[in-house]
Amino acid sequence: MKKITLLFMMMLASTLVFAQTLPLDFEVPEDDAFEPFNGAAAAVVVDPTDAANSVLELIGNGAPFDGATVTMATYIDLSDDANNTITFEFWAPDATTRTHLLKLEGATNGPPQTELAFNSTMMGWQTISVDFTIPSLADDYPLMSIFPDFNNGEVGTYYIDDINGPNGAVVPVDPIPSTPSPLPTAPDAETYSIYNDTNGYSTIFPVAYSFGSLSGEPDLDPSAAENKALKFNFGVAGWGQGEGGPDDVTAYDFVSFDYWAGAGVVGFDFVMISNDGGVTEHKYQISIQEPIVNESWVKVEIPMSYFTDLGFSDTALFQWKVSPLNDSVDNDGIVYLDNVLLTQNSTLSINQFSQADFTVYPNPTQDVWNIKTTVNISSVKVYNLLGNLVLNQKVDANEAIISSEGLATGVYFVKIENEANYFKTVKVIKN
Repeated sequence: MKKITLLFMMMLASTLVFAQTLPLDFEVPEDDAFEPFNGAAAAVVVDPTDAANSVLELIGNGAPFDGATVTMATYIDLSDDANNTITFEFWAPDATTRTHLLKLEGATNGPPQTELAFNSTMMGWQTISVDFTIPSLADDYPLMSIFPDFNNGEVGTYYIDDINGPNGAVVPVDPIPSTPSPLPTAPDAETYSIYNDTNGYSTIFPVAYSFGSLSGEPDLDPSAAENKALKFNFGVAGWGQGEGGPDDVTAYDFVSFDYWAGAGVVGFDFVMISNDGGVTEHKYQISIQEPIVNESWVKVEIPMSYFTDLGFSDTALFQWKVSPLNDSVDNDGIVYLDNVLLTQNSTLSINQFSQADFTVYPNPTQDVWNIKTTVNISSVKVYNLLGNLVLNQKVDANEAIISSEGLATGVYFVKIENEANYFKTVKVIKN
């Protein structure tokens, strides 16, 4: 058919995700893998000019950074200047000149991201072929993003077909949670939803734009129901959202979210950002303020006073983001995030764990820790300062004895959990 080839220029932008190998002709179910973001829509449909052909339909909503992303099964390799051409076919509804953007990112063997702005100038299919002329591009770009109405504020419907380019090595498979995150229990009247797709909360964060790199928004519920989560690849970057004007959230006393971290993730930063005469960022660090838990959904609840004590202005919520620990992509790994909420009351206060008494003794110890509670517990897990699980003991009682035999001298965190996945974390010391 028609072909479009694109030259990329190093810039800063958002994400598109493929999970396939080039070329993509959208004739097989696996090619229906583009995940839309910022209000765009993406789906494989029948070619409007050829009923025997399937194409990708991409509908923008007029936001500057709306589009769709795909995670490749094989990396896109732009390291060879003699073979660095990306091609695809592009259909526009009219002859108005519009600017679009195609972006690759996630590389570790060279510039981590590269992007190209291109124009559509005619109605129907266009063929464009542009080589990547930027020197020293990487050979391992796993993410591809397309922005249909880049920075032009228009709502447009476009079609894309026959995307081709140089393939590289196979992309390692990302870890995926075996279950979706638990459904929130916070009442609608007491909740301000920053990110949630299951409860239909009435008061929501008025998203105007996103920034950074998001690796997708997969549906983790295998049933007919839908329960999405935000997926982060901290080896690439963090990601966040902002609104047009600061929002007053003084009515809310707690910030909470659920996360699932892949094996090896050492931690990450959750950041609240206010704009009250100046933009300021305020971090809660998983692995610093509390230990990281890997390969399990964990609910984090933070008093709003924690952020306001750091200088966050709760009269002027402006942005929020999640970043690699200490903003370093060396602290890489895959993390899923869901149910980012502001609540008037503690979501943990509805269960008996919030009122329970916990005693751990002796502390420090040379041999065992005795744990006594006023409620039944299901497990006790011990983590070192790096967030590694070093002991996991099943319990079905309100007390337990934990042996420190085999553990090195130092500080540990004991996570005491019940069957409803509520937990309390206690710092302990081995002499």
